[in-house]
Amino acid sequence: MSARISVVQGDITGLDVDVIVNAANSALCGGSGVDGAIHRAAGPALVEACQAVRRLSGHCPPGHAVVTEPGDLGVKAIIHAVGRAYRDWE
Repeated sequence: MSARISVVQGDITGLDVDVIVNAANSALCGGSGVDGAIHRAAGPALVEACQAVRRLSGHCPPGHAVVTEPGDLGVKAIIHAVGRAYRDWE
């Protein structure tokens, strides 16, 4: 078995891959940017999957990740990874 990693520039929601990783917010609710684009493309099934995670575990804190079904996307799963919010206050 061999592993392959590629760097691709384009629309993440249309890639022919097994899994996509989403830079999610802690509420897993589809914010702006790529997170929002993934939620819009995946449709209501992704919203329901994220709501189910929140019902079971609450919000996903920074540094953690959860895996959901992909909704209407052509991938096997979506990994929602929550990072720290960066704000440049200066």
